Amino acid sequence: MSKGKVKRLLSLGLAVIMTASMIAGCGNSGTAEAPASSAEGTEVETEAGTEAPAAASGDVVKIGSLWPLTGGSATIGQQHADGAEAAIKEINANGGIKSMGGAQIQLVVADTETAADKASVACERLITDDGVSMIIGAYNSTCCISSSEVAQKYSIPYISQGGVATAVTDRGYDYVYRINNTATYDVLEMITALDTICEENNLDTLTYALVYENSDWGADNARIWKEAADERGWTCVLDEPVTNGQADMTSQVLKVKDSGADVLNVSFYTDDSIVFSNALYANQVDLPWGVWSVGGGWQDAAFFEALDQEVYNYHFVQEDWDMCGVQNHEWIQEVATQCKETYGYEMTSFFAQGWTVAYIAYYALEAAGTTDAETLRDAIKGIELHNDGTDRALLSGYSAIAFDEKNQNTFDGGATGGTIVQYQDGVAVPLYPAEHSVEGNVPILPIPSFSER
Repeated sequence: MSKGKVKRLLSLGLAVIMTASMIAGCGNSGTAEAPASSAEGTEVETEAGTEAPAAASGDVVKIGSLWPLTGGSATIGQQHADGAEAAIKEINANGGIKSMGGAQIQLVVADTETAADKASVACERLITDDGVSMIIGAYNSTCCISSSEVAQKYSIPYISQGGVATAVTDRGYDYVYRINNTATYDVLEMITALDTICEENNLDTLTYALVYENSDWGADNARIWKEAADERGWTCVLDEPVTNGQADMTSQVLKVKDSGADVLNVSFYTDDSIVFSNALYANQVDLPWGVWSVGGGWQDAAFFEALDQEVYNYHFVQEDWDMCGVQNHEWIQEVATQCKETYGYEMTSFFAQGWTVAYIAYYALEAAGTTDAETLRDAIKGIELHNDGTDRALLSGYSAIAFDEKNQNTFDGGATGGTIVQYQDGVAVPLYPAEHSVEGNVPILPIPSFSER
């Protein structure tokens, strides 16, 4: 495969019927359902040991699929793993790796346990014990950083998906690539959306509070937000790092309330997002221009399953995909239907990201025509896709996949294909960018105070 537009594969004969509540704010009447575990009888190998189907040539290529399947990000990691599994099943059904005589791809699934040290051990096991040719994963920034360091040591190509900490692609590693956006892109999307709100509401300045988990991911988000906000003359009234895993966050929430902030930016994974949101609601904290989450737990179907709708009502979430893709493209509707029927939940950004990284791994193998690590590394570097709405790899809605000198996806200058939404009675209403808006469905601003709800 030469550098340039990669020829998309034909789809399986998937159902075209779109479920009635596919995506909130794009015709959805509610939130996504909590994900079930992977379906039984899969053709993809897991650590439990299910064999992949043999190719006609008898060749099988192993890819390590490394995600948090236990621990605080388990539900998110499972959705990534499901998406990767679904993509590889489709690829194998369509003839496998044609440049290798139809070799089938076999996923070897491993668990980071949502812990950086466990992620590095699992990654080394995939390489030394399982003999994988490439690794995809691992969602949490700390896990992506630690596991990719191992892959670099062994000169095994590693495609990061999920982790946004800048360190993932800032270490000069030539075997480590990242498809998804960095923390900078996430934060600047929110800041740009707030610029529009300020302009439309004649706001000269804002006061803001930052509450975030004290990890590489959380600290990066807070730092970038503060830099961009300070450039605009906004005032920081609270900067509060939090140790994750707390059973109660009332003390942090009361600091937000006492700060009198106009806007709150939060960065937590699922369990902490649930605890924090409950405390925010219980203490009736008024934030006239909103709670703004940089994704994380606020993107997890398990978050919505755990909370009543009024708890997260009016919250803004930076979603890492084009949430309206299921309306605009028939093949995305097909995959979304497949996700619901096979795994029991509405398609999420995490499923879409798992699918996308698996397809990019396949494209690299197809281009290389070999599992030689150096050749495969260079094949990843040469991939260039531009989203015309038809390429099945780009389920996540990324505008492009083209790697820069740091092996970071450039997104055609930084556009992530993401959507910022506001939740209204369980429905996700698009705010930004304007092209993702839905006629007759607009964000509510300023946010009504609790006494007015």
